[in-house]
Amino acid sequence: MTRLMPEQVQQIPMNLQNYDVELMQKTGTSMLGIAKHALSIKYNVTTILSKSTSAIIPITTGEGIIPGFTEAVLSILIHIGMDAYITKKTDVRGFAEALSGQADVIFAADDYSFNAINLRTRYVSDNSVCTGKAYVAALDLAVKGIKGKTVLVIGYGPVGQAATIELLDRRANVVLYDIDKVKMGYAKREFKDRIHIVHSIKEGMWYANLIVDATPVPDIISEDMITEDTFVVAPGIPLGLTSKAVKKITSEHLIHDSLELGVATMALDVLFSQDF
Repeated sequence: MTRLMPEQVQQIPMNLQNYDVELMQKTGTSMLGIAKHALSIKYNVTTILSKSTSAIIPITTGEGIIPGFTEAVLSILIHIGMDAYITKKTDVRGFAEALSGQADVIFAADDYSFNAINLRTRYVSDNSVCTGKAYVAALDLAVKGIKGKTVLVIGYGPVGQAATIELLDRRANVVLYDIDKVKMGYAKREFKDRIHIVHSIKEGMWYANLIVDATPVPDIISEDMITEDTFVVAPGIPLGLTSKAVKKITSEHLIHDSLELGVATMALDVLFSQDF
């Protein structure tokens, strides 16, 4: 799991309304709408969200608490209509506080994993999986369907793996690149001829103008790779586009955030993974 920096999360609470407006312009729906699309939820989720309470537990182990992280998660959950609070205590004591209180769901992250746990069903939602699904859903909405279209996935970590599976489920043609040849070998064995492996990002962008940047590496997509038809959804932190590439790409053709789409999708996934 990529460790976020304080400056990447501290501005989230005050920017959620603007981000929803931005997403509406790019995809035709809000972050909640994208989360529903990611999970193929067709019905109204407002009532169950409003009647569900999440406890967000600060975790101090490893490299410690990221300032602003739990507050950002709290703001996203409240923004999509869920009741939520941050536990007063941390770590195991925080879990005990949530379990002894009225929480239906727990959100917690350490250096390796960010999960939501449904305390009634014991279902565990994983941020990497939900983020991969959410960004593919956003791309699908933004380009009015990815079925039959070619999409380049850059990076085959947990988010890239989830995005690849989601793209294939939505019947897109997947081109895949990762600097790690072992990962590429694993992907080829798993998906066989359902994916096409390339040896560089530039080669991949020759095949596709729709991009999922799922890497934690900056400045890997340069200005010369961007065309007027390029559309990038970038769950990777930091953003992989160079500053010149960002200036060149059409503003409506770039979707990127630090937590928002992944957390919104986790909230729905952990609540609606099983029928009530």
